[in-house]
Amino acid sequence: MITTILFLLVLSILVFVHELGHFLFAKLFKIRVDEFAIGFPPRIFGKKYGETTYAVNLLPLGGYVKIHGENPEDVTDTKDKRNFQNVSWWKQVIVLVAGVTFNIIFAWLLLSLSLMIGTTKASTEGIPAEYIKGTQSVVIQAVFVDTPAAVAGLLPGEIIRSVQNTPVTSAQDVQNIIHAATGTVVVETEKAGEKVTHTITPQNAAIGVSLAEVASIRMPLLPALSYGAQGTYNLTQQLGTGVFQFFGKLFVGNASWNEVSGPVGIAKVVGGAGREGVTSLLFVAALISISLAIMNILPFPALDGGRVVVALIEGVIRKRLNAKIVNAVNTVGFVLLITLMIIVTFKDIF
Repeated sequence: MITTILFLLVLSILVFVHELGHFLFAKLFKIRVDEFAIGFPPRIFGKKYGETTYAVNLLPLGGYVKIHGENPEDVTDTKDKRNFQNVSWWKQVIVLVAGVTFNIIFAWLLLSLSLMIGTTKASTEGIPAEYIKGTQSVVIQAVFVDTPAAVAGLLPGEIIRSVQNTPVTSAQDVQNIIHAATGTVVVETEKAGEKVTHTITPQNAAIGVSLAEVASIRMPLLPALSYGAQGTYNLTQQLGTGVFQFFGKLFVGNASWNEVSGPVGIAKVVGGAGREGVTSLLFVAALISISLAIMNILPFPALDGGRVVVALIEGVIRKRLNAKIVNAVNTVGFVLLITLMIIVTFKDIF
């Protein structure tokens, strides 16, 4: 139940931020906005201020904004300057990309907030010592198959406390002691407060693990905003590359469904992050916000990116495309997206 509530809360906030971007820039360009709603009908509460109805709906699965003329077939008066279809193509593009932009900005703020609160960070390289709180630890990132570490039972996520009864605080400490050892080495690890001692026989002065140096990071506002921006850029680049590679492999039939998650898989991740603490939840929310932005900007029908393509084409040819054809293409795109969502959801469940 808590996992479901957390997931719906995170999803609603992120979709609200996305739709807020569309809403504010539509208002800025004096395009008529008919409704701004949180959740989907049936309606719980609604109040009209000016020309816009602000509503809260029963189904907490995101939200939407209704912009006058957003549907190409809604144009009944080509002289109506407050109709979305009748404003300049570049204004249409800005309104369309505003949602994506707001999701990226929100992710930046979430990451910055986590750094201000204090978060555990793998790899403290480049972080000034003044922002590193407490003692740095060495965590096992991966255990390679058929290696001495795997045979000894070491697991990813364990903290290495000592090697040969010598405390270690860096990956280099671990490597130096193992290289200097003859015969077996004794490695003490800790996970969930429980300490375990492993006796391992290295092969070629290695035990077969990938290590990361982890420390608690906390910093004031301005450095947090700076490092948060850097983290947002890195995550956007990594996630964007992963998404485009997946769809590239999907196009040629080589994609693995294990590379993607639907609502069920995401809900599990959100629930797990919530149990780990507020900073973990903030990081996962930032990750989902960036993912939402990347998915929406894809040049695919029914998505913001697909509609941007239409606006750009109309701007170049200086002529409106056939509304019925555009709507038909968007409908096909929507059906394909729903089909993809169903497939991924079944994968997550079964």
